[in-house]
Order: sequence, then structure tokens, then C-alpha cells
Amino acid sequence: MAESFFSDFGLLWYLEELRKEEFWKFKELLKQQPPKLEFKSIPWSELKKASREDLAKLLDKHYPGKMAWEVTLSIFLQMDRRDLWLKAQEEMRNNINTYRKHMKEKFHHIWKKETCLPVPESFYKEVTNNEYEELNGAYTAKEFRECSHTVVLQGPQGIGKTTFLRKVMLEWAEGNFCKDRFKSVFFLNAHEMNHIKEANLLELIPRDWPESSQSLEDIFSQPQKILFIIDGFEELKFDLEIKTNLCHDWTQQQPIPIILSSLLQKIMLPESSLLIALGSVSMEKNYYLLKHPKCICLPGLSEYERELYFSHFFSEKKKVLKAFSFVRDNGPLFSMCQNPLLCWLICTCIKIQLERGEDLEVAWQTNTFLYASFFTNVFKTGGENRSPKQNRTRLKGLCSLAVEGIWTQKFVFSHRDLRRNGVSESDLLMWVNMSLLLRSGDCFAFIHVCVQEFCAAMFYLLKQPKENPNAAIGSVTQLVEAGMTGVQDRLSQTGLFIFGLLNEKITKILEISFGFQLPQEIKQEIIQCLKSLSHYGPNKAEVNFKELFKGIFETQSKIFVEQVLDFFEEVAIHISNREELAISSFCLQECHNLQTFRLCIENVFSDNQSLLSHSDHKILTFWRDLCSVFSTSKNLQVLELDNCILDGISWTILCKALAQPGCKLQSLKVHFASNLGNDSDFFKAILHNPHLNFLSLHGTSLSLIAVRQLCEALKHPMCNIEQLLLGKCDITKDACEAIASALICNNKVKRLSLRENPLMDEGVELLCDALKHPSHALETLLLMHCGLTSISCDYISQVLLCTSSLTFLNLGSNFLGDKGMKSLCEGLKHPNCNIQELWLVGCYLTSDCCTDLSSVLISNEKLKTLKLGNNEIQDDGVKQLCEALKHPKCKLQNLGLERCHLTSACCEDLASALTSSRTLRSLSLHCIPLDHDGALVLCEALVHIDCPLQTLGLNKSSFDEETQMLLSAVEEKNPQLIISHDPWAL
Repeated sequence: MAESFFSDFGLLWYLEELRKEEFWKFKELLKQQPPKLEFKSIPWSELKKASREDLAKLLDKHYPGKMAWEVTLSIFLQMDRRDLWLKAQEEMRNNINTYRKHMKEKFHHIWKKETCLPVPESFYKEVTNNEYEELNGAYTAKEFRECSHTVVLQGPQGIGKTTFLRKVMLEWAEGNFCKDRFKSVFFLNAHEMNHIKEANLLELIPRDWPESSQSLEDIFSQPQKILFIIDGFEELKFDLEIKTNLCHDWTQQQPIPIILSSLLQKIMLPESSLLIALGSVSMEKNYYLLKHPKCICLPGLSEYERELYFSHFFSEKKKVLKAFSFVRDNGPLFSMCQNPLLCWLICTCIKIQLERGEDLEVAWQTNTFLYASFFTNVFKTGGENRSPKQNRTRLKGLCSLAVEGIWTQKFVFSHRDLRRNGVSESDLLMWVNMSLLLRSGDCFAFIHVCVQEFCAAMFYLLKQPKENPNAAIGSVTQLVEAGMTGVQDRLSQTGLFIFGLLNEKITKILEISFGFQLPQEIKQEIIQCLKSLSHYGPNKAEVNFKELFKGIFETQSKIFVEQVLDFFEEVAIHISNREELAISSFCLQECHNLQTFRLCIENVFSDNQSLLSHSDHKILTFWRDLCSVFSTSKNLQVLELDNCILDGISWTILCKALAQPGCKLQSLKVHFASNLGNDSDFFKAILHNPHLNFLSLHGTSLSLIAVRQLCEALKHPMCNIEQLLLGKCDITKDACEAIASALICNNKVKRLSLRENPLMDEGVELLCDALKHPSHALETLLLMHCGLTSISCDYISQVLLCTSSLTFLNLGSNFLGDKGMKSLCEGLKHPNCNIQELWLVGCYLTSDCCTDLSSVLISNEKLKTLKLGNNEIQDDGVKQLCEALKHPKCKLQNLGLERCHLTSACCEDLASALTSSRTLRSLSLHCIPLDHDGALVLCEALVHIDCPLQTLGLNKSSFDEETQMLLSAVEEKNPQLIISHDPWAL
């Protein structure tokens, strides 16, 4: 209850409703009330003589704000005056409903005046009924009623996300949506936060919160009853990828990115619920920040709904039939109408042509074609016979306004903004009448941000070379670079339109109404920009190939596509829908210099293979064209398929492409694939590719049958696989027999990874039997996280006695223990052992095994690298290892001791080893808590003339300032030494 409630209704009125004896009883019960927090109870001397008016003032003084009301209500119940209690509750409810009433009025106005698709409410409810029920269920389902929930509304531009959010807000205000679940719903526009530097969460809301309503502090005290609806993520100037310094206190002043990030990541008001809209770009950037989100995807208009929309738009039956027949007979145009915004653009074009008695014609090849067609038609509605030059002059001010807004992230404009960009009052009236601009009070906005983006792109065609526009407006190069590297989402879409305007047919369409042609310097500027982006480097921004492909697809020029894509030797793209597949297929066929291709594809192929629609067949054609690149691109050497979700048919198409004679792939990585389709097709493709020498199936589950089929392929003389990575493939001990057989028959496999598979000791025994065979050629064996024990060490030790090829062995993260180490060391000490690198990270070793390891270091001069990190080696163990390092026969070059529970006590031994060893080049001591004295001892050794060390693994920032200065001084005195905080640099 807010303090304003007392000014409106007052305690005095309620006290005057009490009879004389009831008033006295009220005082006695009030005397018995315990003190409230730091506030003192009312002294009885004041209480017993107080009149009703005096008592109201005493209550307000001793129990400020809502506490006075809480005390009063409690006493009313104790006195059995429930009638007064109920009346007060009703008054409070009416007071709280002031906000609902305000929101109802506000969003009803928005729905009627500012929604760019004016349709009957009944039609809209029918179109969104399924999504609305899904949303309602997400918040009212029993398992979610008492907990917070985040719902993401997902879909491309123009699909209706903002309209849906506005309608949800209106429905709640009218009492039709989750009225019992959410006491308060707040609608926030993320893009409005661009111009706010600091605030607290409360300060983002007051503009919509009536003064007479309940205090926001009271509302926020029950966050589980709050829903935040947030729109406009595509227009944000700042990133939300903030992991540190997040804030839980909603009353605290913070930079806006911190406030919004804390709300999204459930740090601030974690019990509250969220409903947010994310487009394709903001989905990629922000989705992973959310906690357990539920996605609702807006599918757009069905075929029936498109027909219904036409009937509402044209109203006259004759026009409806003519318009809908025209669109339905044009397949691509009809498909575009699935998007409500594009449907509106198309209908607007047709309506103008019908009214003017013209033949129906809408350019549809790309979005840019459609927007160009829309603009030329809209300009016919002015009723004036203006020349193209006059049209161009008037359009220039609108485009200047648009581009300034895009670069400054501004989407609502004042009269001052319009005047600054040369938009006169008569021009303004014209734009409003044409429905290009919407008026809201004294402010204006484009009817949709996509229209603003297209106008922004046209600005660059209208701009004269000698003109100096607003300093905030970037050049074409800056626009393309920002769009292709994802610097700003809105710049990305404007950049796509810039590409589209390179098309000669589009410029001819615009020339009819505006009389301008494409300046050739723009085309050359774009080409040079993309050439620059193709040169990779540490300081170069990474190209977003999804955006690049969309852009060059807009040109519809194979010559331009080929010219641009010849710059790129590496391409990485994530295909998440059928449109993106069609675009990628078109572009990749022109990547003639492609050497490395990384692909992730999902949400494209139908699950039902028995009922393929015409659309499905078309999609398979696009996929077939994309896969043909694997055989037509003569330079393609590396193919990575990461998290690809394919069905049986698409797998078959892929496998056929990989088996083509023209496929020159040398490296194939299929990571975390949902399935391998027909396993035999996949492994036959590997067999038929004589150039393939690297195969990684990491994270892809392989059945026992699949492993056997793979191994049969490996046995074939045509198979040239040298590196086989099968980590995390669910390979069990039963499959090891097939792998062992393949190793015996295949003398080409040099590297084998079986990491993160439950091989157990039984599986390793089968592998070791094969490795004892003289015909295998294995040089590297990776068995981390395989559930091995000391028993496996017995088998591996026997292998080390008889194999001459194995030089790299990684047994990390297995339960080997000191017993296993003792057995392994017997093999390592044998003269026939050729192991050069041995990784034993996290193998449950203690200092007890260091005697055996020391013996290995002295007797095996071939061992160059020993990794012992994350073991209980301790100072005693290091002492023994250091004695071995000082031995003249020890040839170890790299030693890893990170997280080995060492202290500064071992520094004397390490220092002695550093000045005595002639071969040690790198030493890792990461996560070792050395004090300053210990560091000082090490540093004295590091600057010694006899110290051969080149890399020391140590995080300098974890030490105090004095020690950091000491370590920096060492690097200056010993130029050949690098102190690295990167544990993988050693």
C-alpha cells in the first residue's frame, strides 16, 4: 500500500467508523503491538488520551507509510471488524488497477494507431491463437506457477514479434492474460535504453507508473508476481555479454548494460518472469545468456491466413479475387506473404496498381526488389505529377533522416530531427499520408524499422560525392564492414539493402520514379572492403558469412558473387532455416578458391521422409547443389560438419558427394552429428576418397555396427586414413575388438584418439594385443577419460616393450594410481620403448610414484615431455624428480607440474634443477601458491647463465605487486625466457 493511499482515503475515515468502546479496544490492542523494526511503539501516555484525529497522526508518525496500514488492518481483524478490512482491501485493489487502466489506454492507442498491419482483432487472435495458448501455458502450468520463467519469442524481421508483445501487454491490462499469475507487467523497450547512461531498474519504469498507484518498492517486494516484457534487442548499441560485475540490487545505480544483463541472466530479481523478443541476429548474440528459456517461434501466415488477410486488406470481393489470384499464381511471391510485413508491402503495391488501373506487377526476386517496388508504387499515391528530379529531392530528406537514425540507433524523431535533415512540413505531411511515417504526438517514426533501413541504404545512392553529411553517418565501407562483422544489427540489415541496390534491374525500377543511377564507385568501394575483410589476422574482425552470403545473394549477380567470393579461402556458416540453405547454396557454388569449409545446419530437413512436399524436394535440390561444392571446388581440403542435424535422404546426398572422384578432401570432421544416416554409405564414401587422411567423428554416437563398418573401411587397401579421432563416440569395450583388428590390417593409421569412451580395462587389453603386432604403425594414442585402472597399465607396459612406432601416449584422467604407474614405468625404462611424450594429467598419482618416474627420466633418453598436472605429487615428489633432472642422462625438455599441490618449499629443488639440467626448455607451475621468498629463489635460478629454460608457466597476475615486478625483471634480464599465463602454451 502506498503512502498516497492515505492522502486519498485516510486512516481517519476508518477510525471514525469505530464506536466508542471499539475505539478504546483499538487503542489497547495497539498498545500490545510489538515494535516495528527500528521504529518505537506509541507511548501509552499519548495513546490513551488521543482523539481519532490524533491517533491517525500518531500512527503515521510511529509507523511510516504502509506499516501504519498493516498495523491497522491487523487490529481490525482482531476486533472482528472484517467489514472495514474488506473495504480497505477493495480500496487498495482499485488503486492498483490505476496502472492497468493506464496500460490499457496506452496500448489500445498503440494497437489502433501505431501497428503497421491494421487488421481486425478477430483475425489477429485467430492467427496467433496457438502461440498465445503456448505462452499462457508456459506461465500458468503447475510446475511454473511458483517459479520464474523466461519465454523467448523468436522469428525473423517482420514476422510480428513486436505486435505480439504489445498485444500481450494489452490483454493483461484488460484482465485476459495471466491476471492471477502476474500482479504487474512492465513493458520495456531495450532500444530506448541506448541514450541512458546510468539508472536503477525503478527509474526505467516511472513514466508509465501513475503517481496515485501502489509504490514500485511494494510491487518489487513480490518479484514472483512480476513479468517484464522486453522488446528492441536488435536496436541495442551495447553488448549484453557481461559475466562480471552483475548486480542483484534493483535499487542500485548501474550502467544500463549491467541493469539489462543482470535482469536477463536472473541475477537481478531472479524470481521475476521474462518475455522477450529476439530476431535472428540477437538470438545468436543473447540467447545463451538466458536461464532455462522456453522458445515460441512465430511461424507467420498460413496459406489460409494469407487469403484471409487479403480479404481484410482489399475488402471489395472483386479486388480480393484479382489480387490473391495474382499472388497465388506466383509461387515465390506467395511464399513471401508468409511474413506479415512483406505481405503488407505486397498488398500495398497491388492496391495502388488496382486503383490506378495498371497491370499487376511486383518485383520479388529479393527483399530489395520488393522494397524498391513498394517505394515506386507508394510515390504514385501523392496525386501530384512530380518529375523524378522533384521526387528525388523530397526523398533525400527522408533518407537522410533514416540513415542518421540507423547510425545513431534512433528510431523516434522530433520536429528538430526532421528540420536538420531537410524534411519540410509539406514533406512531412506527404510521408505521413503515404504511411511511410507514423505520428505519435509530437514525435514521428517510420512505419517499420525495415522501411527505415531501406531508406538509409538509398541515402548512399542519393548522396553526391562532394556532400558532407552528418559526422555520425558512416561511409559505405564502414557500413558494409560493420554489417558483415556484426558490429550493429541494424547496420547489418542496411548493408544487405546496399548490396541489393547494386542490381541493375533494381536501379532501373528506382530510376523510373527518382531518376538516379547506381554510382559505380559504390560497387568498387564494396568490393575493396570485402577484399580487405578476407585477409585474416589477429586484429581483423571475423566475417559473419551468413550476413555476407545474404548480402551478395541480394545482388543476384553471379559475376559479382564470383568476384567477391574468390577472395575467401575459409568459410564458416551456421544454416538454421531453409532460406539460409538456399542462399548458402547459391553462394558456395561460386567459392572457387575455398580451402576450408565449416558448416552447422539444423531446422532444415523434414523428419517425415515418406511424405516429401514440393518444398522438401526443392530444399533437397539446394542441399545437393551445396554438397556438389565438395567435388567441384578443386582446392577444398578441410570440411568440418559441426552439430549438423540431417535426415536419411540428406545424409545420402552428402555421402554421394564425398564419394565423387572430384572430391579432394584431405580432412573430414563430423562432430556431434545427430546420426550418420545409412552408416554404410558414409563409410563407403570415406573408402572411395583416396585423398582423405584425417577423420574425426568426435561427439558422434557410433553403434557397434557402425564401428565395425568403419573398421572394414579402414582395412581396405584404398583407405588412406592416417589420423582417426573417435573421442566421445560411445565406443565400448565390445567395439575394441573391431578397432584392434583394423590396426593390425592397416599400417597407415598413425594417430588414434579414443578419449571419453567407456573402454575400461577389457577394451584396452584388446587394443594392446593389436599394438603388440609388428604390422601396426600407430605413433599417437589418446586414451583420456576411458575408465582405466592400474590393470590397463600392465597391458600398456607390455606394448611399450615391443612397439617401435608409438611415441605419444596420453592416459590422462584415468584411475591409474601409483600401482599402475609402477607397472607402466617398467615398460618406459625398457630400451625398446620409444615414447617421447607422456601425459598423465589427473591420474591419481602421489609422491610415492616419483621414485619410479625418476628412474624412467634417467634411463629413457628418448622421453622429452612429461605432463603430471593435477596429481598429488607434492614437494617430496618434486624433490625426487629434480634429482633426476640434474642427472646427465636425463634429456627431458618439457615438464608439467600445474595443480600438483606444491608449496614454496620445493623452490630450492626446482632452482637447483633449472641450473643443472641442460635440456629442460619449459616448466609449468600454474596454480602453485608460491610466496615471495619462493619466487625469489626461482628467479635467481632463471637469470643464471646455465639455465636453459625458455618458457615458464606461471600466472603473474596472481602474485602481489612486488613479486610481479620481480618476475618482470627476470624477463628483461633473460630475453630468451617467456613467462606465460596460458597453460596450453607449453
